Amino acid sequence: MVKSMQLLPRSLTYLEAVAREGSIQGASRSLGIAASAINRHILALEAECQMPLFERKPRGMVLTAAGETAVLLARRWRADQERLTDAFRSMRGVESGTVRLAGMDSLSNSILPACVHKVAETNPGIHLSIDIMPPQQAARDLEEGLTDLALAFNLPPDKHRHVLWTASLPFGCLVGPGHALWDRKGVALKDVASFPIAAQSRVLPVRQYLDRSHSWIFEPTEPVLVTNSPQLLKQVLRQGQHLTITSQMDAILELLSGDLRFIRLSDTTLKPQSLSLVLDPRRNLSHASRKVADVLTSLLRDFHDRLTASQA
Repeated sequence: MVKSMQLLPRSLTYLEAVAREGSIQGASRSLGIAASAINRHILALEAECQMPLFERKPRGMVLTAAGETAVLLARRWRADQERLTDAFRSMRGVESGTVRLAGMDSLSNSILPACVHKVAETNPGIHLSIDIMPPQQAARDLEEGLTDLALAFNLPPDKHRHVLWTASLPFGCLVGPGHALWDRKGVALKDVASFPIAAQSRVLPVRQYLDRSHSWIFEPTEPVLVTNSPQLLKQVLRQGQHLTITSQMDAILELLSGDLRFIRLSDTTLKPQSLSLVLDPRRNLSHASRKVADVLTSLLRDFHDRLTASQA
């Protein structure tokens, strides 16, 4: 195995570790490097920058504004190093490389594992690094070059984002067997408010939209459950007592298996959500990233078509 290039200065590697672990001792344990050596590098880096990179506190070390800038630079360099390594491998005809993907938690039991399986099956030399994050962070990481591809809900149009695949996703209610709405084909939002609601937390895009445009849904009675975990939400819905308001792509496997049912909301005031796979056209996409993008596009199209057919 060819050893990967190390273009990132050692001092920045240590800086990243201290920021991640919150202390020099923690970084020492994580890296297997003596704490004294890490401390020397951090002090030398601060002397070179002529400003502190950390606030030293009794319970650990916290990045200053300058430190945050340095860590962001280190992450960009690391991503560029991996891209350069992948480019050289591609020139040698080697089908390999690491592809960074920002994804959504609601897709972590459907699209994302299917992508991992398909890539391993068709391109075993390609490695995936998948980080689950909110859409705003996915957009930011793509902008900063920390991820190659972003798969996220409700990304606003941007001249620095090229859309590989997107779909408009109408709102509806997800319910489990035994729920009063199980056999309905459609329902109005005003009728939904009379049922116990299990809601997404306000950090998630669907809840942010509902709070902005239709907050009255949650005013008669507070949701019986609020969570930032789509997986927990779907498990609760299976019991048949609650409903949640979202789109079909939040529960792909559960809808295709019949464990949950999607009841379309008839209100014309509800603006559909969107799910998009995007890249930054300002950066050359590696051969490995193009392969993964093709796999994801095919999977997204297939799952979306199957869900649409199941609702016909």
